[in-house]
Amino acid sequence: MGTLIPQLLCITSAVSLIPIIAYTLKNEKKIEKNILAFFVFLCFIFSQLFWSNPIKYSLIHKLDKIVAKLTSFLCIFYVLFYKKLSTSVLFLYLLLGIFSIIAFYRSYYFSSKEWCCHEHIINHGLLHISGLFFLLYAF
Repeated sequence: MGTLIPQLLCITSAVSLIPIIAYTLKNEKKIEKNILAFFVFLCFIFSQLFWSNPIKYSLIHKLDKIVAKLTSFLCIFYVLFYKKLSTSVLFLYLLLGIFSIIAFYRSYYFSSKEWCCHEHIINHGLLHISGLFFLLYAF
């Protein structure tokens, strides 16, 4: 299998804009969703800045990690405490959470072995894609 370039993660992180664009086109506006949309956009910006030149432990890496974790927390908090989910939808949301935790762990594990190796890029890309589905629940 060929070597993956880390800049592919710029593409996978860009999918986070899809739910924000859809939300901005809706007439329904809520302060909680506006705040979440702002943080998702901020996360997108930092992700683009970092993955275009992924220097481990750089200032942009540290900022990207902080913004990504804060945005993830806000999204999960919003869905669990503000959205009215049926039991079956909540079950699927929790399964997505388990998948995301596994992808996060694998991304972290492989990046600690070899920064930007194939497995790190794949797992981190899966984490970005699972983020899209988390955002679809929120928006």
